[in-house]
Amino acid sequence: MEISIMIKLKASLSVIFVLFIVFMPVGASFSFGFGDITHTLIKVRNVEFGDNQTLYHPLISRDIYDTNHHHIKHPLSISPYNSYTSSPAPTGIANYGLDNKTGSSYLLLTNTVIGYTDIHSVSAYCPQATNSGVGTTYATLQLNVVLMANTSYGTYAYWLQDVGSFQTNTSTITFIDNVWNLSGNPSCFASSSISGSGQVSNSQGQCFYYDVGPSYTFSTPFAYEYVINVSYNNVTGNILVQMGYALLQNGSSTLNTGIIYYDNITINQFNATGIAIAVDGNSYTPNALYYDAELVWGGGGNGATTNFNSLNSELGLYYLSSSGTLTPMQTLYTFGSDTGETAGNVNVTMVNGIPTAVNGQESLTFLTDSFNYIPGNLID
Repeated sequence: MEISIMIKLKASLSVIFVLFIVFMPVGASFSFGFGDITHTLIKVRNVEFGDNQTLYHPLISRDIYDTNHHHIKHPLSISPYNSYTSSPAPTGIANYGLDNKTGSSYLLLTNTVIGYTDIHSVSAYCPQATNSGVGTTYATLQLNVVLMANTSYGTYAYWLQDVGSFQTNTSTITFIDNVWNLSGNPSCFASSSISGSGQVSNSQGQCFYYDVGPSYTFSTPFAYEYVINVSYNNVTGNILVQMGYALLQNGSSTLNTGIIYYDNITINQFNATGIAIAVDGNSYTPNALYYDAELVWGGGGNGATTNFNSLNSELGLYYLSSSGTLTPMQTLYTFGSDTGETAGNVNVTMVNGIPTAVNGQESLTFLTDSFNYIPGNLID
């Protein structure tokens, strides 16, 4: 299936077509097909969110933070190495809610997560990618987070993906989003339970929501950010998920697009007492994935891997605190664990205080517990 995209583009932007691509959680399998399936949910542990439940208000629990907005610590309990122990893996930066310095875990709740990149070069090639139904020169940079929804029936989890799909041989990027239900196994949605600019796809018990956003041509340096925002309307019983991006620099041109929300998604979730994007180092999702935040390079989709011939990209993960302050996620690993797309020949190190992905031997390891860099052009 091909999806045509017809849009008016600014400066060096162009009209492009892209293939139908799925960004898959670890352990999922997929073959093409469309339809409805029962929305299967199971009860898991309760999480207290506090009483800020109105639309667009931060849902940061007073139980999670002390007066200085430090994380409440718990004994270290999860391992980030359940999905990947060696290359290839989703490579970049990820926050698992683990503090290696103190040997403890923490729970972070927020309404907004931002992923930032400044790309100085990107070129990928993998001839085996066609076996997964994607082009040989495709790659992705994915912002992946988990939405936690507390209800009278238990806590439900939804995996939110805001993805830049790169066709590196033509210097084009297409923004695509996916939403998966992690609250049961199989992971399912009914089309009546979620709506937005996209649609629900279903095959062999693996069903998910997806939307294809706008496409751009780019020149390096190419700087932009992903924005995922969540809120809850306790009158309608709906969760609103906003998938967006902001273009900051395209070659020699400084851009001022502001945040463009290309998909406003509604999830029907009645009886919710609180919702938030969660990073939790003390527990797994119901289907044994992670409550983490990932900004990672990987293959072009459908669980594919790719090899980077050239890559130089600065990366940053941020969230809005309960006071609305843009805050870096300080504790970072060099790899993600929830997504099935993987990358080879990518090494991540700290360069002048900035996580930087370049060509080299991949190392799946703890990166830093003191990331504090905020780019001057970042929009929150």
